[in-house]
Amino acid sequence: MSLERNWCSELVSVVRVNRSGDSESVPGNLEEIAEDNALVLTEYPVPVQSRVHISCGTHVLRGTTKSCKYDPLLGYYVEIELAPASRWSPDWFSPRHLVAPRDLQLRLSA
Repeated sequence: MSLERNWCSELVSVVRVNRSGDSESVPGNLEEIAEDNALVLTEYPVPVQSRVHISCGTHVLRGTTKSCKYDPLLGYYVEIELAPASRWSPDWFSPRHLVAPRDLQLRLSA
């Protein structure tokens, strides 16, 4: 798993796909993203080990929920491990508000 995530903000939908092919969509905000994982803040819980799609406009990331932690002030932080065939790259999709921590460090040291 990638240790360095990029901070971001982008409205997305987390679509949970069950075994029968039915799906549920939960609106959320993409908070962090890395090559192999993402963190989405939602108003509703998404069960751990759920197969999900993160729908970001015309882009879709596929993966599995690894954790769902509740914050009483903000909602549910859903951590998603992206599938190998669905690795993220800023070359094909960059959230509107994207900040790489290393870029911020460079700005602060300059």
